[in-house]
Amino acid sequence: MERQPLTRRQFTTTAAALTAVGLAGCSDDDGDNGDDGDDDMFETDDPGALTLFFETEDGEPVSTGFSVLIEHEEEDYSSTHAEEIEDGELSDVNLLHEGEYTITVESEDGEFDDVEETVTLEEEEDEEETIVLEGATPDSEVEDEEDGEDEADDEEEETDDDGEADDEGGDDENGEADEDGDDEDEAGDETDDDE
Repeated sequence: MERQPLTRRQFTTTAAALTAVGLAGCSDDDGDNGDDGDDDMFETDDPGALTLFFETEDGEPVSTGFSVLIEHEEEDYSSTHAEEIEDGELSDVNLLHEGEYTITVESEDGEFDDVEETVTLEEEEDEEETIVLEGATPDSEVEDEEDGEDEADDEEEETDDDGEADDEGGDDENGEADEDGDDEDEAGDETDDDE
């Protein structure tokens, strides 16, 4: 059997048919708008808001000296918080996924051991969690320290004001001393001339 070469018409028809079949797979329009399921990684749930309370073992609020890491292992999602904690409360943390989150509280200066808690967020249900930070400095003591620093700063400013007045008076005395020193030099020069 001898194989006959394709005519130009047969070749063109075959090429057009193969191209049409190849493109048909790309233009499959069944309402997905080109969705092939890869956007699952961009889908988010609608969990409720998370509110965290931080306090000492005595129940006093703690707002400074630590950071909070919130992680969702399954979704490879995490967020870090520190500056937005006020009066021992991190309010309305809006997370992207439902499920179990690990909350890790780390001391910035080693004042207390790291604390790890887990919390589960359900769809549209707000969750509150209180975390006890044993050994942390409560807000009331931090405020007392800040008040003491402010008073010390005020005293330093008053001392500086008094010191500036002394410096101005000292300049006059130094100026007179310089003139006296110049007189001695002139007298010394006159003595040298006499010899």
